[in-house]
Amino acid sequence: MLAADRGLVLRVFPLRETSAIVSVLGRSHGRLRLVGRGVRAPKSRAGASLESGNEVDFVFTLRPGRDLGNLREVTLVRPWIGALGRLEPMAVAWAALEILERVLPEGAPEEGILDEVLAFLAALQGSSDRAAAVLRFYGFELALLDRLGHAPELGACRLCAGPPSTGGELDAAEGIWVCSRCQPHSPRRLPLPPAAHELLLRLEADPEVAGLTSTTVEARRQVGRILHHLLALHLERYRYPRALGLLKKVDASVDTSPPEAEVE
Repeated sequence: MLAADRGLVLRVFPLRETSAIVSVLGRSHGRLRLVGRGVRAPKSRAGASLESGNEVDFVFTLRPGRDLGNLREVTLVRPWIGALGRLEPMAVAWAALEILERVLPEGAPEEGILDEVLAFLAALQGSSDRAAAVLRFYGFELALLDRLGHAPELGACRLCAGPPSTGGELDAAEGIWVCSRCQPHSPRRLPLPPAAHELLLRLEADPEVAGLTSTTVEARRQVGRILHHLLALHLERYRYPRALGLLKKVDASVDTSPPEAEVE
């Protein structure tokens, strides 16, 4: 089968001396793994197009029952990450691609997901500071959880319908929030202080982060831990993105410990 698509390069794996396996998220065909023969050769014109975060038009062949297709042609449309220019938005963009490469099933198109990812990358270009970049990444994670059917119910206490200002805990497995007045602390639930709860609700309601960068470092740290724990719990192939380790050098609000170490 010969087909064409537009997509986003998620990752490139070296294969022998001059070839590569390209993981790409196509608009019509979902996540694909394609063998690009000779694309890493010094004189290859395709090599420059095949960088993580590049939007490309590509032509490929895929035989029924085969895991790997063959990349026939590729043309660069836009180098999204390369155009960001600063470490903070670049790091969270790479982290988002890492997550997508791991958790999206192969060959199962998710309608609209490519446009959502491109909108996230475009929004990163307007991130005024590192806090804004991190918050946009948390919004991306929350939207991904919602798309995959694992977003928690945060609007009110499941038992008494009390507001977030009362404080409480998140039952990550059930995806529900209970206030501290209804149930005592349980080691199987995640503490969700009011400030972090409010930040999660605002990110859920509006992906724009204007006005949120003044939130405290501790609230952002708590939100990051909760989101990573939810992803690790519900998505088997999820791993904490290595790219976030880059932020350790420039942003103390980012906790780069793996999610399994964050909650007892």
